[in-house]
This record gives sequence, C-alpha cells and structure tokens, in this order.
Amino acid sequence: GPLCDALMRTLLFFMLMGGHATLAKTPITVPGWPKLPYPFSTALLSKSGMLYISGMQGVDFSKSPPALVPGGITEQTQQTLSNILAVVKAASGSMNDILECTVLLADLKDFKAMNTVYATFFTDGAQPARVALEAALAGGALVEIKCTGEISK
Repeated sequence: GPLCDALMRTLLFFMLMGGHATLAKTPITVPGWPKLPYPFSTALLSKSGMLYISGMQGVDFSKSPPALVPGGITEQTQQTLSNILAVVKAASGSMNDILECTVLLADLKDFKAMNTVYATFFTDGAQPARVALEAALAGGALVEIKCTGEISK
C-alpha cells in the first residue's frame, strides 16, 4: 500500500545517499509526475515533519506536455487541490495535515467559485489558516495555491 511505497522510497533514498541521513530536508516527488525544468522542489519535508508545498496550479501532469486543465476557475481549482493532495500523499500525509494556504487568484471575482471547491478538500473542521490575494500568475493560470503542513512522525 501507500505506506509500504513510502517506506520503500525512503529506504531507496537513504541507499542512494550512501546511508547518510544528513539532509535537513527531503524533496517530495509524486510518482508519475515529470521532472519540471525549474529551480525549485515540488515540496520539501523537514526533519521535524514540516511540509512546504510550492505553488500549485491546475496543471494536469498526466498530459504530455503537462497543461492547464480546460474550463475555468472551478476546474482549475479542482485540479490544483488534487495536485496538492497528490503531493501530501507522496509525503505520507493527508489534507488534514495542511496548516496554512496562500491562494493566489488572477481575478478576485473568482473567489466564491474557488472557495466552493476549496471547502470540499478541507473537511475536518479545522480548516487551514489562509489568505487569498489577486496576482498575475505564470502560464495564464487562474489560481495558484501554496501550502505548509506538518506530517506527524
């Protein structure tokens, strides 16, 4: 299962590192996602269990090349949060482990539609602290979300 896969990835990581657990941070990669040509990690997990997820957009990583999903803010928010869920799962966590989100919208008029989808991903009654801002986003995206969480050891 997922736990076994995570343990195997961790074991493989330590074997590749020559058995030295010296890094203060572990890059998190999602199985099946392509390596992106940018100078940042999809996510980093600290030794203490803090998870830092880079800004995610509504990109379908199963497409070649990866591309924004068609549709509008609803579809892009659904894909963005599905991407975040994939990253959290790759770090052996759940959406309940997310503590804080920064939501960037190309247009604040999309806030209500984004919020409707967002609410379906955080259902444990302790939704993350959050800010939503309007910003010019790379690649023509309508929404980008970055998160910080803590994965219990």
